[in-house]
Amino acid sequence: MKTYKVVKGPMGFTVDRGNSESAFKGFEEIINRETDGGWTYHSMETIEVEEKQGCFSQPKKTFFYMLIFEKDE
Repeated sequence: MKTYKVVKGPMGFTVDRGNSESAFKGFEEIINRETDGGWTYHSMETIEVEEKQGCFSQPKKTFFYMLIFEKDE
């Protein structure tokens, strides 16, 4: 049987011109950290979350990256 773990991925990248590779570093660090802990990378999904701002405000939509890992029990 497998156990799954979901880790929030990094958001909001700003990179210097010609340095787009640095945007991937946050994902790499998370994947390396989790695999060092015995987890195996499974996949990445994007989810949309609507957060209520108040009584008279429209909900704010935010997109999150979820990195999914698995491990045999």
